[in-house]
Amino acid sequence: MSFKTMLPEDLDPIQTGALLTGGVGPRPIALASTVSLAGVRNLAPFSFFNAFGANPPMVAFAPNRRGRDGTVKHTYQNATATGEFVIAAVSWAMVQQMNVSSAEYPDGVDEFLKSGLTPLPALRVKPALVGEAPFQMECRLHQVVELGTGPGAGLMLVGEVLAFHAREDCFASGILHPGLLDLVGRNGGSFYTRASGAALFELPKPVGHPIGFDRLPEALRSSAILTGNDLGRLANSAQLPDLGRPERRPGDPADAPGLELAIQGALHGGDLSEAWRLVVLRVERGGE
Repeated sequence: MSFKTMLPEDLDPIQTGALLTGGVGPRPIALASTVSLAGVRNLAPFSFFNAFGANPPMVAFAPNRRGRDGTVKHTYQNATATGEFVIAAVSWAMVQQMNVSSAEYPDGVDEFLKSGLTPLPALRVKPALVGEAPFQMECRLHQVVELGTGPGAGLMLVGEVLAFHAREDCFASGILHPGLLDLVGRNGGSFYTRASGAALFELPKPVGHPIGFDRLPEALRSSAILTGNDLGRLANSAQLPDLGRPERRPGDPADAPGLELAIQGALHGGDLSEAWRLVVLRVERGGE
């Protein structure tokens, strides 16, 4: 495997931004609602966004300086002037309207009107909630972090969440369920990711101290068939089974590649115990 190496000092801000947005993704989208001191609403999406603490609840997003000329955006101007903003999550059902709000309208234009999204009164801040968003947060500006001064430089706004709003039909078993939220994430260029349906999968956290890759038999670790994900499923086991007693069954492959394909099939089918049974047979065959 070869890599293309690029140094920031050899790139302009536009090229650097393209690498960051292409390689760091999919990113959650903060549809930021703000209001100017004159009372004009503003709505714009930003994908340099995440949560950074629960006590107190803290989130941050970055309405960065424009890459072409270093100017700041209306969202930044409004949030720093008033000390308030709302962050709304973006669902599949509203992604086209979100896209309209991303256009660079002149100062004084209300993107709620342009996008057709519905402004609703917030509980503790002046900026409006977004009626179509399945989850949103009212925030008070906590800190402004300037990460540079030139074109494309970061301007991170850290906010304390004063109120959460979540649509009731997006809860399942007491949690906000991603399949019900149906959120979209941002990738590079004009690409997005829909975080539901076939794209959704569960991956339980390890319990205790899994055996790890280093304790897997060498015959597996050097396999040209088993992938890193395949081996990761085995490495996440709580203990290494007895590799000295192979249990043969009619129809078991006789050769090493066939056994490795069978191991892979068992793993993909979710049958870890069968995968380990086949591993024992594979180990018996040694370095074939």
